[in-house]
Amino acid sequence: MKKIKNKDLLHSISLVLKELRDKKNVTQQVVKDDTGIHIGRIETSKHDPSASTIYELCKYFKISLSEFYQRIEQIDPELKIDKE
Repeated sequence: MKKIKNKDLLHSISLVLKELRDKKNVTQQVVKDDTGIHIGRIETSKHDPSASTIYELCKYFKISLSEFYQRIEQIDPELKIDKE
């Protein structure tokens, strides 16, 4: 299977996670200690998180998946998929 990496999407994911972490006032280390997820790798856009990882982080930050992805589209409207 071909590995696909969308740099704009990864950058927007990193920005949303940084926002959520700032809002909760926790460090990358605290997130890692609480979840086991090395969020620093995701926040540098070097790691492409799985859907399961995004789900676990959404649970941790108490945000729905739809809200998470809506925020990504707000940050980068080019990522919004036209339904037509």
